[in-house]
Amino acid sequence: MNIKQQSHQSKKERKEERKKEKEVEQTRKIQTRKTKNFLTRTLVILAILASGFGLWRLSQQTTAPLSSADSADILQIKDNDWVKGNPNSTVTLIEYLDFECEACGAYYPLVKQLSEEYIDDILFVSRYFPLPGHRNSMTSALAIEAAGKQGKYWEMHDLLFEEQQNWGERPSAEPSIFEGYAERLGLDMERFKQDVNSQEAKDRVEEDRNAGVNLGVNGTPSFFLNGEKIDNPRGYEAFKSLLENSLNQ
Repeated sequence: MNIKQQSHQSKKERKEERKKEKEVEQTRKIQTRKTKNFLTRTLVILAILASGFGLWRLSQQTTAPLSSADSADILQIKDNDWVKGNPNSTVTLIEYLDFECEACGAYYPLVKQLSEEYIDDILFVSRYFPLPGHRNSMTSALAIEAAGKQGKYWEMHDLLFEEQQNWGERPSAEPSIFEGYAERLGLDMERFKQDVNSQEAKDRVEEDRNAGVNLGVNGTPSFFLNGEKIDNPRGYEAFKSLLENSLNQ
């Protein structure tokens, strides 16, 4: 092969490489766009469905409207609240959630990302609100509360949302599933089982749920930003904008 042929082949190879690189980049952009669109659609659809479901399930459990003072008292941060972020912040975001709720699962990556970005600026609070139509909503809440007793609340919180498609919407409660997750987190299993079945854990979950009912929560997820219930944001940027506005007030 002469020098001219080598040069021609080299140019051809470079051209093919550039073509492949462009194809890979184009595929990546399309996949990213699809992922963003899917997440946005999921948030909108699931949030609406979950809210409607919650309204239907809790329609007979309405209570008389609380005074502003009573609502403010319920929304005060308690010693047993599960929190992360800045405890001295002027901005607090409280989320009432059901770990089996698909809409909560759809919001999970957004809330997680925001809590990481604003870890030094905002206090994030997680409260239980198990819906009666979900067979494992109470079971999962008890498992997370028990994990919290061993310093693994947020680890179990994240794990259950990331694995939700594998355990959610089952026809009956299945405690063994959550024992498996506890083992994955390296928890003391004897203590975990005792805490899951304790009256203390049940009372703790019911405390949050009753507080939510008194606040008018009728579906999940429900967010309270600085004591005010907000409409569920329809995406990351909308959620971030609300937090930024609160920080700048």
